[in-house]
Amino acid sequence: MELLCDGAAAPGARRGGRALAVGLALAAGGLSGACTSRPPAADDAPVGPYEVVDGWPRVPEGMVFGPALDVAVDGRGRVLVSHAAGRTSGNDAPIGEATILVFDPETGELLDAWGEGLFVYPHGIEVDRDGFVWVTDSEQNRVFKLTAEGKVVMTLGEVP
Repeated sequence: MELLCDGAAAPGARRGGRALAVGLALAAGGLSGACTSRPPAADDAPVGPYEVVDGWPRVPEGMVFGPALDVAVDGRGRVLVSHAAGRTSGNDAPIGEATILVFDPETGELLDAWGEGLFVYPHGIEVDRDGFVWVTDSEQNRVFKLTAEGKVVMTLGEVP
């Protein structure tokens, strides 16, 4: 499946022969939650020396992927995507599916998935220089600090 957001090409676009770890479309357009699964059109190609890489990302059959909310790259070059597993903002119950997906930057293969039952709407994601993953949950008004494997180390904020 080739994800497109706001008419831009999906992540995994190639730049200079090397897979671009974070597609501009997913990082920018994905934040708006306006992703679709339509095939790319000729005018969807991003400006610059990029090309669309078909089949990036690769998610297991039957997995609900999206809307993509934010993207980060860890120290090993892996691409982490926070997504809402088909849900929209305005929920009050945690998402039962994995909401943080970890992809190989070159192949788009899903390497890891976690966050089940933890986030209501995992709106932002960053990786710090020590490899900890920070996720903001806009519905819980909380920030989570997690290990690279998804274990909660610290939580900031209170559930309203």
